[in-house]
Amino acid sequence: MTPLNEQPPVKRITVTLDVSESGRAPLETAVRLAAITGAELEGVFVEDINLMRLPGLPFLREVRPWSISGEQISTQRMQRELRTLARRAEQMLEHAARELGVPWSFQVWRGHAAAATLANAFGAEILSLGRVSSLVSSRVFATTRPVAYQARETDTAISVLFSDSEQGGRALATACSLARDMAARLTVMLPAVEPQDVQALKEKAIVVLRRHEQEARLVQMTGSDAQSLVRVAGAAGMRLLVTEAEHPLLQLAGLDQCLEALFCPVLLVR
Repeated sequence: MTPLNEQPPVKRITVTLDVSESGRAPLETAVRLAAITGAELEGVFVEDINLMRLPGLPFLREVRPWSISGEQISTQRMQRELRTLARRAEQMLEHAARELGVPWSFQVWRGHAAAATLANAFGAEILSLGRVSSLVSSRVFATTRPVAYQARETDTAISVLFSDSEQGGRALATACSLARDMAARLTVMLPAVEPQDVQALKEKAIVVLRRHEQEARLVQMTGSDAQSLVRVAGAAGMRLLVTEAEHPLLQLAGLDQCLEALFCPVLLVR
C-alpha cells in the first residue's frame, strides 16, 4: 500500500459505528484508508440524546411482535440496549482493524446524531460518516445477531467532490489513494462554476491526478443542491463519496441533507 504523497500526514481517522448492515461499508473503507496512511482508527458509537429522552414521553408505547398491547418504553431497557449495541460496535471495530493490522481505539459519545454536529465534534483529519437515519435507527432497532467483519470484493466506484482549495486537493489525493488500493473507478465531480472558470478547474484536478498517476472521469455538476449531487452520484454508480469537510456544496445544501440523500458512506477530509 502506498502512502499519500506530498500531503500532510494523517494521524487519526474517525468513523461513526453503525451495527446494522449499512454500517459495514463506512467501517471497511475507514480501515483500508487507515492502513494506507498509517493512521490510528478511532471508532465512535453515538448515543443519540433524542433516543435517551424517548422513555420520558408518556404518549409513546413500544409494541412487541408477540404482543398486541403496547407498553411504555423503559429507561432501563433503553440503556441496556445501547450498552449491548456499543459492545457489538466495539467488537466489529476490533475485528476489522485486526484484519489489516490497524491500531484502533473506541469511545461512546453522547450528543445529537446530526451529521453537522458529529463533523464538528471530532478533530480527526478524516471523518467517515454513514447515513444519519441509519445511524440513529440502528441504536434501538438493530438485529440481535452479532455482526462480524468480512471484507467484500465488489465493483467499487469512488467519487470525489473537487474544489479550487488546498482541502479540495487533499480530498482528491485521498480519493486517488483509495481508488488505487481498492482497484476502484474514480469520478471527479467538479462544482458548478462560471463558464470561464471551468477549464481552469479541470486543469487543476488533472494536475493532482497526474501526480498520483490515477485515471479518472471528470464530470461537471450543474447545480449546488443535494439533488444535483444525487443525480451525478447515480450516473457514476457511486459507492463512496470523498469530499473536503468545508466544500461549498455541503455548505449550501447542508451536510445532513446530502447524507440522507445518498446511499453510501462519506469521507470528510480536513
